[in-house]
Amino acid sequence: MDRLEGRSVIMKEIGGIPVVISRGAPYEIGYSHGKSHPDRVRKSYEYNLKSCLERGDVTKEELVRIAMGFVKPVERYNPDYIEEVQGIADGAGMKFEELMVLNSRTELQKLGWNKLDGGEKNRYQKALGEMEACTSIAVTGERTVDGATYVGQNWDNFVWSEECLIYHIIEQKNGRPSIAYCGEAGIIARSGLNSCGIGDGVNSLSTNAPVNLEGVPLQFLLRGVMDSRDLGEAIDALNGGRNAAVNNILIAQKDNEAVDVEMDSGCCGILYGADGILTHANHYVSPGHPRYPYLDVFKGNSVIRHHRSGKLLRGIYGKISLEDVQKVFSDHGNGPQSICRHRDLSLDRDKQTETVFSFVSNLTTLEMRLAPHNPCEGFLSIKPFDLL
Repeated sequence: MDRLEGRSVIMKEIGGIPVVISRGAPYEIGYSHGKSHPDRVRKSYEYNLKSCLERGDVTKEELVRIAMGFVKPVERYNPDYIEEVQGIADGAGMKFEELMVLNSRTELQKLGWNKLDGGEKNRYQKALGEMEACTSIAVTGERTVDGATYVGQNWDNFVWSEECLIYHIIEQKNGRPSIAYCGEAGIIARSGLNSCGIGDGVNSLSTNAPVNLEGVPLQFLLRGVMDSRDLGEAIDALNGGRNAAVNNILIAQKDNEAVDVEMDSGCCGILYGADGILTHANHYVSPGHPRYPYLDVFKGNSVIRHHRSGKLLRGIYGKISLEDVQKVFSDHGNGPQSICRHRDLSLDRDKQTETVFSFVSNLTTLEMRLAPHNPCEGFLSIKPFDLL
């Protein structure tokens, strides 16, 4: 290896999740990321590869070919991200193509929709059987006890995901903000916050539309949001129909603003939290989306989580605190498919899902409250940029 290694510091764990700090240029950041926990990067790849093969209904060779086909769209979007993925691969002792598969896993898991005969109806049934669940919340300063803006989410996924997590803090040398997020090792971005006071939450959306194989995968779009200096820039990172698959990203900034961007096939719908509260789950809310001829694919628990989270917040007497948001994320109404989701032990372990972690960030103080397991078990506080 003849390229600079960069620096990675494993400062501590937070609730059993390793905290990793990476600094430098894109390749250096990636290399130190991969080198810090290569076992977790490898495990993240292997688990997600298995899921992509099962849900995408394709061979491994097809997965690799399609994942590598995303390289050029990502290079057009931001070539730094390909440099960082190469660094992760080298640091973890893995192949670049394996890290492209991992960072395209959201789209690769939906490939089965492209291959189905019978058109939109069959794709609808396929998508309905593979719905995932997450709940995101933003509360802006006019509704909070300290005048700050809060944003966070419950990340619901397969229980094996907890074996792959890191808490990653990145200090960039390219003029972009420092960022912090919790997510699977090997992924270049997930939900979190940056040093400019931008934060986000992400929710899976599903339609019976095929995946756009010339689009940009979700993980790279999320990094575009996290690299933004203001809310307008963050919206621009998603606008223009560049997305490879449908998804939702709720974005807030410290200047008491929050929007929700519902990415559709070739366009976006925007929701604005006019009353200072904005929530989202796993179905479309903006009028006219998804666009004809495609249909919104969702399960009933998404409707409950979306409306219930908003109802609980609006029902609070007086101003809303971080602790109030934590309580909403811990809610068990409509359980077990509640905002705080617990695993169903009657299922095989590889089919069990739960709230793997939860967080809520104060975008003014840049404090994150992180629940490293189900949020009902409690939150821990971290100020990630104080560690740089």
